[in-house]
Amino acid sequence: MRIAHRIVCLLIAAGVVSFSARADEVKLRSDAPDRHVVVKGDTLWDISAKFLDDPWKWPQLWGMNKDQIKNPHLIYPGDVVWLDASGRLRLERGTPTVKLSPKVKSEPIVIQQAGIPSVPYQAIAPLLNRGGVSAPDGLGDAPYVLGASDERLLLGTSDKLYATAGNSYTNNWQIVRVGQPFKDPDSDEILGYELQYVGEAQTLQPGSPQLIRITRATQEALERDRLIPFAGETQVNYVPHAPEKPIVAKVLASLGGVAGAGPFTTVVLNKGIQDGLEQGHVLGVFKAGRGLADPKCLRAEKLAFLAGGGLDSKSDCTPKEADDTALPERRIGVVFVYRVFDRVAYGLVMGTEEPVYVRDVVKNP
Repeated sequence: MRIAHRIVCLLIAAGVVSFSARADEVKLRSDAPDRHVVVKGDTLWDISAKFLDDPWKWPQLWGMNKDQIKNPHLIYPGDVVWLDASGRLRLERGTPTVKLSPKVKSEPIVIQQAGIPSVPYQAIAPLLNRGGVSAPDGLGDAPYVLGASDERLLLGTSDKLYATAGNSYTNNWQIVRVGQPFKDPDSDEILGYELQYVGEAQTLQPGSPQLIRITRATQEALERDRLIPFAGETQVNYVPHAPEKPIVAKVLASLGGVAGAGPFTTVVLNKGIQDGLEQGHVLGVFKAGRGLADPKCLRAEKLAFLAGGGLDSKSDCTPKEADDTALPERRIGVVFVYRVFDRVAYGLVMGTEEPVYVRDVVKNP
């Protein structure tokens, strides 16, 4: 079986075996291995990148349907991923051996229940469940911090304080602070406000005001910080897929204070739930092609230079203003959408040939 499998992989790499109906969707790397043993720290994206030109297309290579997308395969360290004769990825559960004296005994390795993540979890964890985006009209009737019973202004973990009344069924809160406005790069309309994570709190005594205790804080809580219900930390097993309808968005911000976003940086897009975006969508990042000068002007300037005018030589030629001389746009990377709000979305830059900037176009890959 291994020999036949290796032959199939060589044929695929040479272009002899195709994916028939999926040939225009999934392409194997020319240097794709015949197998890969999963190790700690791997992600499904990493593994797929060893086999595919577009690693986010691994669901097609697994032959997954829409129902399976909601409940993806769990893969663990020690498992073996390999290509079968049909050109699909298969999985062999790993059973590492443990040598004991005076005999050899095989035992399964104990692995955490969650399996390996789809994308680097540590890159999205700080923003996956914490903070978020509020609507343009604010947080409505969300409670806010009034302060401590004494005159302290800065409050941290284990401190007790008062806040305006909450609802009767919420005892666990996330403390957030309203941050920067997210403005549409074209219309300058405010699509929402960033909610910066401050910490977590628990209601000790309901009422108006209510008494709460800070159970966790990453920064000092301040008066007027807001409280929103908190359901706890959750980890999502995403399966990447392209949007089913055309999506054209733009980058409106890069979180973390960087001007040009690189791999594993979160960017904010000016599209959200109401535009059809959903968790797991993969979008391409595109750079507009630069405009080209009128060839006649270029020739005139070249002649002026050859005539001894120097590098700064210019002619009296007026460049063409038509856009038909622009180079075509090019895809420089992909963004993985992992959190979606009403009118904006968070996307993780997974791979890019150059930095991603505000106003860069993001659309179907």
